[in-house]
Amino acid sequence: MRLLKRLATLLWAGTLLVIGCVLFLVNPDTVKVDLVWLEIPETSLSVVLFVTFFIGMITGNTMFFIASLFRTTRPQTLND
Repeated sequence: MRLLKRLATLLWAGTLLVIGCVLFLVNPDTVKVDLVWLEIPETSLSVVLFVTFFIGMITGNTMFFIASLFRTTRPQTLND
């Protein structure tokens, strides 16, 4: 069962990587990101999407790690 989950995760990550590469190669549109405190010059839309996805992954993993540090009970193991 664990092998199947790992294969599904690997397939999902590979699919996202391929979609990102296709967006990068096919999408020539440029966007200008203008935040309140930061203005980024015109950049490819695929680069902006990739950076946003990467920041979201880092933020999610950091929050999960911090939450796991404060866990008070041990998780129960399931019999696979």
